[in-house]
Amino acid sequence: MMDASNKASLSVIVPACRRVDALLKTLGTIEACLPAPAEILVHVDGADATLISAVANQFPAVRILSSQELQGPGGARNLMIRAASHELVANFDDDSFPASPDYFARILKLAAHFPDAAMFSAASHEAEWRSGDFKRIVLPSGCGCVFRKSWFEKTCGFVPLPVAYNMEEVDIGLQLHAAGGTIIHDPLLRVVHDHEPARQISPEMNAYVLANTALFPFLRFPVWLWPLGFWSVIRRVLVLILWGWTAGLLDGLRLIPRHLERYKRYRREVCSPHILSWLLLRRWPKSLGDARI
Repeated sequence: MMDASNKASLSVIVPACRRVDALLKTLGTIEACLPAPAEILVHVDGADATLISAVANQFPAVRILSSQELQGPGGARNLMIRAASHELVANFDDDSFPASPDYFARILKLAAHFPDAAMFSAASHEAEWRSGDFKRIVLPSGCGCVFRKSWFEKTCGFVPLPVAYNMEEVDIGLQLHAAGGTIIHDPLLRVVHDHEPARQISPEMNAYVLANTALFPFLRFPVWLWPLGFWSVIRRVLVLILWGWTAGLLDGLRLIPRHLERYKRYRREVCSPHILSWLLLRRWPKSLGDARI
């Protein structure tokens, strides 16, 4: 699975917005891997000229896509996966990158070991690294995962949200599960998420995360399961109060009706048995054996 230039036959995608230094660090780490990926795509949200120039000057081989209208990380991933030249598409955030130089070699091993898997999820923190088993999961990592393009094309893709927390991973995980796809978590496929843990979030961010908590079940659950979505919003509110993250909470509750109305065109109902099996697997991931391959 190596191409003629001795690179790994896969594409890498990185959505980017404003953070120049973080993106350049990520791209440098990716290009230094052995083997390096055959293709790297970056999507620059808002067509930020400074960001485009920095990438073009320092990484001329990178394919740059951009959009004047903000796509959010999910909308950017939709565009890049569609443009990717390879079946395997490794995804990073602009502040996440491989923890070791053999990251892409590991992906090729995984693809051969699990030829029918729809997606691979990387480990991004120490608790995941301590596990020794592959696991079948339904909630993939957002900062480090690998799509099989043919499986991704069976879904509706990501909803293009400017703030995507509490939506992206759960939504794509459910869509792939409903399509019959398997998501494999590998504790030895490791990424570094180079950011400080949040001790507080902005009121605006808090509001959008709460609105996304309502949006996910609204878009995917049949009406009779909407009470589960209502409960998830209540639980989120209680957690925010417990943590003391109350700034923006009322704004988030007021935002929910407008948020649902704005994105209702993306509603694609998933049948109840798939949702229930997804909920069970989310709570109890299934071990698939030793990850040392």
